[in-house]
Amino acid sequence: MTTDNITFSVIVSTLDRANSLATLLHSLEHQSYPYFEVIVVVGPTQDNTLEILRKYDSRIKVVHCPTANLSQSRNIGLLAARGDVVAFIDDDAIPCHRWLEQLARLFQNSSLDATGGAVYTIHPNHSTIQHRLGIASCLAEQVDVLPSRIDSLMILGRGTQWLERMMGTNMAFRREPLIKVGGFDEFYQYIAEETDLVFRMINAGMEVHPVKEAVVYHVPASSRNRTVFTHQGRWWLRSRSRIYFAIKNGKAAGEPARAIIWQSLRALGAHGLWYIRLVRARQLSLSRFFYLAAMEIVNGIDAAWHGLFTSRQLLNSKLIDNEPYPQSIHQYQNAQSHFQPSIDPINGNSSSIVLSTPPLRICLLSNTYPPLQYDGIGRHTSLLARGLFELGHTVHVITHGDRERVVFYDGAFVHQIPYALSRYERYKGMVNLYHALNRSHAIYNQVRRLILNDGIQVVDSPLWLFEGLVTAISGLLPVVVHLQTGLRQTSEINHDSNLTLDLMGEMEKMLLERAAFLIPNTFSTVAAIQKAYNILLTPERYRVVPHGIIPVGDEAIRSCDPRRISDKWTILYVGRLEKRKGINDLFQAIPQVLKQVPQARFVIAGADNSYHDGFQTETGMDYPTYFARHYSAYQSHVTFLGSVSDEKLADLYQSCDLFVAPSRYESFGLIYLEAMNYAKPVVGCRTGGVPEVVDDGVTGRLVEPGTPSALAAAIVSLLNSPKQLREMGLAGRQRLLERFTYTQMARQFAEIYQKVIADFNACAKDPTEV
Repeated sequence: MTTDNITFSVIVSTLDRANSLATLLHSLEHQSYPYFEVIVVVGPTQDNTLEILRKYDSRIKVVHCPTANLSQSRNIGLLAARGDVVAFIDDDAIPCHRWLEQLARLFQNSSLDATGGAVYTIHPNHSTIQHRLGIASCLAEQVDVLPSRIDSLMILGRGTQWLERMMGTNMAFRREPLIKVGGFDEFYQYIAEETDLVFRMINAGMEVHPVKEAVVYHVPASSRNRTVFTHQGRWWLRSRSRIYFAIKNGKAAGEPARAIIWQSLRALGAHGLWYIRLVRARQLSLSRFFYLAAMEIVNGIDAAWHGLFTSRQLLNSKLIDNEPYPQSIHQYQNAQSHFQPSIDPINGNSSSIVLSTPPLRICLLSNTYPPLQYDGIGRHTSLLARGLFELGHTVHVITHGDRERVVFYDGAFVHQIPYALSRYERYKGMVNLYHALNRSHAIYNQVRRLILNDGIQVVDSPLWLFEGLVTAISGLLPVVVHLQTGLRQTSEINHDSNLTLDLMGEMEKMLLERAAFLIPNTFSTVAAIQKAYNILLTPERYRVVPHGIIPVGDEAIRSCDPRRISDKWTILYVGRLEKRKGINDLFQAIPQVLKQVPQARFVIAGADNSYHDGFQTETGMDYPTYFARHYSAYQSHVTFLGSVSDEKLADLYQSCDLFVAPSRYESFGLIYLEAMNYAKPVVGCRTGGVPEVVDDGVTGRLVEPGTPSALAAAIVSLLNSPKQLREMGLAGRQRLLERFTYTQMARQFAEIYQKVIADFNACAKDPTEV
């Protein structure tokens, strides 16, 4: 059987979650596999669900469930289904791009009756792997996440029968075997209905095998049964389901009565203890506690009664209408589906842009990334991701995390992965190289998974620490490298050289050579890269695209009053405290400025990097301590803030009079744009790409790097001319709006990706063969 022969009925049960449902229906339009129908089972809804469904007209089959009973709703959807396979997904989830395609490949195995993939909760504040290769016992014990199927052999629990299970938001069944076992037991109003079904299927001799991939991304939404991420909910339904489950499946597995009774009491006791803790924490009133306790007892008795003395409430197969469904099940996706913009699964917003070509599926690499932490590369990557999303493209980001999880953040699916591999043993003595190579390989492994699940078409890697090297060598996808300051350049600037750094520089050079295309941020970067890596970059291999940022609203602008006579001028520095950023030059300039403008004060925001740049080794002090020791007379005029939040940084830019960043080298310098965004004049150095960002004499002043006296003179001249401060600040703001916005940057990157993908597809293998 080929995948083209397999048809799907995607069944969605929904009740009062119209916004989430709209997001799911939109995402289904982007499935790579076209042969499916969508059946939406609507409960007794009180919101605008039916209005949303009318937009899909005849493309969706809508049926109704009279009660708020998930199992009954799923059975009603099963009765309406006509596909070979029925796939269930919750209304508050979205499938990966190749969800149905992967399921179709799995069901080519004619002996497989049911399967399901992993589920990731992607809410920014509550991200986790919710389910992967989960298992459950006949006594309703469960383990939701296992790294591999072998781990399921190491069982901890009382139940004698442990089986693999799927999660209800990502499961698929052959329709006929599912009907044969009676579908879902409608005693389960909520929770455990899918696990109970799996037990009945396996005990009937059917094959059920969940998989690690075929991913569904879950954004839990509130319902009548719970308020997400709170303790508010009808939690007695969990106890009710667990007790009923343990009785029905425990008896079938031959469990002794005492084990079943013990597990039933544990189900009630666990909730009781939780309620007591909530009362002690004053999160639950006593009246609510007694109500919940009463509901637990009443529903526990009801579950025991039905488990012991009544038959299962299964699907009535006589209700199945065997008349052919009058509408082809291949009609869900219409001619416009691939031209719709991307949608935000957290907020439900979609861009208003309609694309003239199919949207791209892009993977960006960045070692740091919000919401955890980020540096200059992370900041650039997040802005690029947001711009690409707003242009209608789907964006995935691979970044470092202490554990595996996926977060949807500001327009991108952010895949946080640990880099703890142990390959490349020959380089273990060179710690930085060893970890960088393992990082690149861990990224490659994740890229393979994103190809399989989400059909990514191109990878964008920074040059720094050659993150995309293994992927580029593999040839799976085209790798575009955006160029900024490389490790070899910083080594030369800091006069730091050793075998490890030399080899890491060679790895960066290899990435430059293997890249499908290069995107430098300035023309200066092109020249610097060619010189540092002894490589020729021909014009057909690169295109300069400057960085861009998000313009703040005009109401945030506080430009200098030209009539101002101030008793206090604020000069702001933002950046790491290190040699390359010229912090020592600023220290030497500060006394010269204060002698001429004693009412000036300096605010220095940024993390101290004295350990890594060798300053502590030379002096035995970090930078703030060094300033306090050697410039004690001026200490009251200087404030060191360390790392600051985005909100604090915005306040600093808004309230300063002049921005200064005397870097000895910058390939670009986002910090200058950030200051210009708030209409602040900037003082920098005539080095690297800075002259392509700062228009000397128009938007600020540039001096030669490493000249503290010239730096001080530039600062003093501007402070002595409030009119010039205002004019340069406003000119910088205008230059930003014309040339350096994040959407302008993203549009140029998308054009490059489009061409690179087309060139790659013209001569590459099928990218799904991984």
